[in-house]
Amino acid sequence: MSDTRRRGMSEETCSKHVARSNDDSNDVDGVLKTSGNDFFEIRQISPEDKIPIQAGLSLLSPESIRQRFFANKTEFSEAELKFLTEVDQVNHLAYVAVHHKGDNLLPAGVIRAVKPNVESTAAEIGIVIVDCYQGQGLGTRLFDTIAEQALKVGITQFYGDYHVSNLKMTKLLEKFAKKHHPLMIKHTHDGFIYFEAPLKN
Repeated sequence: MSDTRRRGMSEETCSKHVARSNDDSNDVDGVLKTSGNDFFEIRQISPEDKIPIQAGLSLLSPESIRQRFFANKTEFSEAELKFLTEVDQVNHLAYVAVHHKGDNLLPAGVIRAVKPNVESTAAEIGIVIVDCYQGQGLGTRLFDTIAEQALKVGITQFYGDYHVSNLKMTKLLEKFAKKHHPLMIKHTHDGFIYFEAPLKN
């Protein structure tokens, strides 16, 4: 699938189902409601999410794909889908945001934190939000949700890296850090930023 077709699919799908909003949002009990009266369910990912996760990849723009996966990617393999959706929520945490609009259920974003080993108290964090859903508070809510679960299972720090051009990730991390502890940032020589984000008990 060409980049042009992928971008067009994303914009068309979202324009049909999403009324954009700014900061006027509220959320309770795993549901985020925006000022445009759009509802997003925030829940733990499950094995039944393989098809939605695959479909969600096709909704991402080429830029978002490169920023999340650091390469062009058109589909997940069966092994990747198994890894992404069959998680124990202890050593591998993962949450999905699903947009509810009438009878339509669309994948809007995913966040995950993976420990390098079972003894570790740190986990590598990764997040992706479908382009047309960005700026509606989903990233913040997903970060807050996974942080709460992380502390319950003994994870006290997130870490990861992203390209310096991903300014949205920088803003999201800065906002997250205000609720927890200051970020530890290290600029690498290859244009990436490595970060550590201690969690507040």
